[in-house]
Amino acid sequence: MITIIDGVPIEEGSGNVYKDLGYPNAEQMLLKADLTHQLQQTINNLGFTKQQAAEKIGMTESWLSDLLDGQFRNIDEATIIQCLERISNF
Repeated sequence: MITIIDGVPIEEGSGNVYKDLGYPNAEQMLLKADLTHQLQQTINNLGFTKQQAAEKIGMTESWLSDLLDGQFRNIDEATIIQCLERISNF
């Protein structure tokens, strides 16, 4: 549905930004984004720095930084889940 506000057409999103942008694997991307958000929240709640968190999950700080910055297109869900499980054990 399109609404006009101050002469600007505004279209309500689907709830999945990747779908709205036309990604062919939109559901998978949204899942990765949700898992990555959970990982970031867990790291924050534990009070770990990125370096500490990377050591705990067995990845480099650079790799973790890229993941947390949303660069997860080439990372499968299982890897993100594994990271989440490892960090949750602390």
